[in-house]
Amino acid sequence: MKKTIKYLLAVSIVMVAILFLGFKKNIQWQGLHQYDTQHFTIYYEDLNQQTLKDIEQKLETNYPAIHRFFGLNDQSRGKVIVYQNVERFQRAYLGLFLSFLFGDWAAGAAYQDIVLIASPENPGSQHTYADMLDIAVHEYVHAQIYRLNENVDIWLDEGLATYLSGQKSALSPITAPTFEQMQSQSLNEFAENNGYAWSYAYVEYLVTTYGAEKVVDLVRTNDYEGCLGQSKLAIYQKWVDESGKLIDKKVGKE
Repeated sequence: MKKTIKYLLAVSIVMVAILFLGFKKNIQWQGLHQYDTQHFTIYYEDLNQQTLKDIEQKLETNYPAIHRFFGLNDQSRGKVIVYQNVERFQRAYLGLFLSFLFGDWAAGAAYQDIVLIASPENPGSQHTYADMLDIAVHEYVHAQIYRLNENVDIWLDEGLATYLSGQKSALSPITAPTFEQMQSQSLNEFAENNGYAWSYAYVEYLVTTYGAEKVVDLVRTNDYEGCLGQSKLAIYQKWVDESGKLIDKKVGKE
């Protein structure tokens, strides 16, 4: 009996350690190299000077348009941490255990007001040097969105990040996700429905039709009727009907 108790106690301690350390984020910039630009502080483990300049140019070039879009008048400095490779990024952001579950496609994130990316010099098998520069801007957009609403709808969140970072990609399949599919907040389901491409198209439609200010209000409040004057379902139907590509789509109910 005593041996059983000791065994269970040991197993419990190991499990707690795995859960605490295995999922624990390890986001630190103390001890890293530091590079200051006009609006950003870049912390990095190991980068060529040209790579630093490329990251600076990409972020600074997009900074005015992003702040103008969100109506931000402050001159707050962005924090960017660049890890040596995808594995180092995932260990820091996802924790030891979860880092084994993600492929190379997970190479950037926004955590609170911090942008975290893998080095463009070591982008992994799913991205290129240029992709990582775009991802830096993409994640910076997320950081600005979270200043307004930390629980924004994933289709608005990712749609704005791709739209403002210029990451337009081919729409596939030819028909849009259903209204029900767009209610899911699961990143896996979002990706399975080619969410990055379709969310870009959705946000592009919203901005073109209603203007940036109303879309930003929508991000802040999640209130379609209050911000856009129609229900979320009605907006979806209009998007499908007016796109010219999305024919005979069945929509669900709110």
